[in-house]
Amino acid sequence: MVVGLFRYPTAKSVNTQKIPIMENKEYQRLINDAKQYVQMRYDLLKLELLDKLSRIIAYLLVVIITLVLGLTAFVYFSLALAYALKPLFGGMGLPLVIIGLFFVLILVVLFRRKEKIFLNPIITKLSSILFEEQKLDDEPKETTKTTTPTETNAEVEESI
Repeated sequence: MVVGLFRYPTAKSVNTQKIPIMENKEYQRLINDAKQYVQMRYDLLKLELLDKLSRIIAYLLVVIITLVLGLTAFVYFSLALAYALKPLFGGMGLPLVIIGLFFVLILVVLFRRKEKIFLNPIITKLSSILFEEQKLDDEPKETTKTTTPTETNAEVEESI
């Protein structure tokens, strides 16, 4: 039967095959498989989070330890410089003031360039840890044969 531009199905054109209905066991197995899949994805998420957090904490510990040791060395070297300048200035007062003013100058420069020196590298490092793509070992590795100048095309085609 055709009405206008649309064709309506007739009783002869409708597929009357029965669709197999899943049994209760199959539903239960499907539900159990889905639960296991969700649980495994949740466990994987927890493991990835643990990995990333541990790498962030390790990175921060390395930065903190490096800063503490660097500042300690900086203080000792500045005191050594003050003692070295003592005979030149006739006392410890002026060398310590000069070194203190030098530290204030360094502090002002670091404060003015804090985003470029501190924030951008830290954000870059943390984002590389957080948004790093996981490499799967199951992925096929591409192997390409390189030719040496002495091999001809025929020899390469024969080896492939």
